[in-house]
Amino acid sequence: MENQKNSKVQPAKAAWDKSTLQFIDQETTGDGISATIKNGGSQMQGETVYEVFRSDTGNPKNGEVVASGVVGTLAPGESQELTFTPALLEQGNYMFKAYQRSGHPGTGVLWSESITVEETREAAERNQPERPFDQYFNSDVQGGTATFTVPEGIGEVEISFSSYIYPEGVIPQEDGKPYENQHVYDNVTQTYGPGTHTVQVDLPESGYWQTDLYLGPVVETLTESGHSMDSIIDADYGSAN
Repeated sequence: MENQKNSKVQPAKAAWDKSTLQFIDQETTGDGISATIKNGGSQMQGETVYEVFRSDTGNPKNGEVVASGVVGTLAPGESQELTFTPALLEQGNYMFKAYQRSGHPGTGVLWSESITVEETREAAERNQPERPFDQYFNSDVQGGTATFTVPEGIGEVEISFSSYIYPEGVIPQEDGKPYENQHVYDNVTQTYGPGTHTVQVDLPESGYWQTDLYLGPVVETLTESGHSMDSIIDADYGSAN
């Protein structure tokens, strides 16, 4: 009789594209802070994400996430400047955290050096979106439809509306968590001027979904923090069933 002990098929791990990211510089700028990230390996086959951490004192790794963004598909030796330019840059210690591409043999994350902001600085442009963003934009997200209003005087603003798929087998909690490893199913990113706008995205035909309306470019994959409080406007989640 054939031995069945080792017959179970193990799931295949994600293939690493052999890219390796590293921070090569970080600094304060005229209107915020920045860090430069470089691909020291092979061509990236997709995007990844980064976050900005802040603490009043001490190690920013122990602080809170104040922003997030996307690292593009960098070619070998190519670099990208990551920036954080809020309307009000509070004094404290900051650090950029980035995620290696899936399958990377290291720890999977990398950190910039700490950046110290000595004094709180207000951006020269005062007419910025204000929290709570859902009220500021008078937003409403219902499934795959989002309606929002860009106020007069703000100028144009980049806004993304994305539908995400939860990992297979994951059932969302009452607050929509867990956020990590949700992947974009459909997305619309545009620059909007003053006025009321309605945008729609497709929802998956099966399983659980989440739809997020947020400032800035599309975020392809969410981390455990989801979108930062400096970008998220409104959200909804549910099941195709």
